[in-house]
This record gives sequence, C-alpha cells and structure tokens, in this order.
Amino acid sequence: MTLRTLSLGGIAWNTMIYVDEFPEPKPHTLFSKGSHTTVGSSGAGKALNFASLGCEATLWGLLGDDESGDKVRAYLNEHGIALIEALDPKGTMRHVNLMDNTGDRISIFAHYPSHEYAVDPRPVLPAAGAADIVSVTIMNYCRQFLPVLRELDKPTWIDIHDWDGANPYHEEFIEAADYLFMSSSLHPDWRGFLEARIEAGATAAVATHGAAGSSGITRDRGWVDVPAVSVAGVVDTNGAGDAFLAGFAVCWLRTQDLEASLRAGATQAARAVGSPELAPVVGE
Repeated sequence: MTLRTLSLGGIAWNTMIYVDEFPEPKPHTLFSKGSHTTVGSSGAGKALNFASLGCEATLWGLLGDDESGDKVRAYLNEHGIALIEALDPKGTMRHVNLMDNTGDRISIFAHYPSHEYAVDPRPVLPAAGAADIVSVTIMNYCRQFLPVLRELDKPTWIDIHDWDGANPYHEEFIEAADYLFMSSSLHPDWRGFLEARIEAGATAAVATHGAAGSSGITRDRGWVDVPAVSVAGVVDTNGAGDAFLAGFAVCWLRTQDLEASLRAGATQAARAVGSPELAPVVGE
C-alpha cells in the first residue's frame, strides 16, 4: 500500500556554499569548493524524503510571488510533490548556508518570511483527512494547524530540532506531538525529557545524535539505541533530520517496530547526506 503523507510548513530557496572550514571573523577573501542553489527548509525536506521512499507526498507552505518561489514550484513539481501553497506577501524564504568539511552549517537568513500569518486551513483539510502521516514543522504560523489536526484525530509527527530544554517557543509543538523527534546536541537531559513525553501520552519519542546514532523510546518497548549508518562520502548534511524522520515514519507505519524504524531512519539519513539535495534521488 502506498502511504499518503502531508508535510506542513517550511519551504525556502537556498544558496549552498561549500568551504573547507568556516572563515575567521575578519575581513578577507575566501575561496569556496563550490556552490549551488536548491530547495531548502524542513517542510520541503520531509516531503522530498517521503517521495523518495515511494510515498504520495503533499506539501503545504508559504511562497512568494517572486523568482525564488517560481524556482521552488518548478523543483517540487519535477520531484513529484503535490504543492498546496499560500501566498506570503513578504516573499519566498531564502537562506545562504555555509557548509564545512565536517558537515557543520552556518545558516544566514537572506530573506525571511512572515512570522505572523493568518492560516486558512480549508485547502489542507482533504489532504490532512486522507494522510497516513502528517508532519508539522515548528514555523510559528504552523501552530494554527494543531487544533485542526486534533479535531481530525490525526497523530502529529513533529521535529523540535536542537531544542535546549528551555526555550518556550517549542512548548506548544512539544505538547501536540504524538511522535516527537529532536537532536540531543543542546539538551542536558534529553533522556529524561523524552521519558516524560512518553508518560504524557506520546506514542514514540526519538533523539538523534549525529554520527553517534539515535535513541528511541515507546511505552511498550522502552529504550532502544542504534548506531548511525556510515557514509563513505558525505556531500551535504542538510536534510539529514528530515530524512531520518521520514525513514522512521514509513517503517513505523508498516511494522510498528521501534528498532527497525530507528534503523530505517538512519539508512534514509545516510542516503540523504550522500546527496547535494535535501533527499536522495528517487531510485538511488
């Protein structure tokens, strides 16, 4: 059975610049190893990874009536993503991302979108009702989808990225997540936090640790830790977290097996970082 997915929020047109190491904070000239422009941001990353895994992928997000928005539309169409767009009067989000040899990133907002945006959920309702997986990015305006999804009785898949355990911005998303994902990099007690989310009713909670693998917990299974999948040639780490969530979610829907799903997430993340795009090419 082909799974149907809906990803909400987070679309950008990005310039990627690759350097051996990040520049010193002083005026000077730096020669890159290469650069290119492509689609970015977390909603697009999830949709593209779902599509690469053979799912029907629908993406809702804000785009501008501008050249960058047109490039995004063409790219998503080429990659088989069904786009439901809302027009952002501030224009299409753009980043300039510096990537070093270790895979670390400095992301610069070249053009930022609306932070406050009155969402009309009606165009999304048919896709949400039909979806097997609904992921919600933590863009501020995506909060407005949370009560709609509760009313539809749709479980939510939410990645809070590198939350530090203190920033109140994330709290509404954390409370709404049935499947919660995070990076462990900044949280001093990520295990205790994820255990508390399971006690509060989340179905599964997962922390990724970069090259150190990932850890997941469910009420029935308890903790499971798995290693990362080694990658001979890392090309671009953008989208690795989106790829992990997509790989995990697709496997979970088919198996309900925590260890298998963590391994599937790690496999998809490894495929993604071997590509210059957010997701591996379909059929790789």
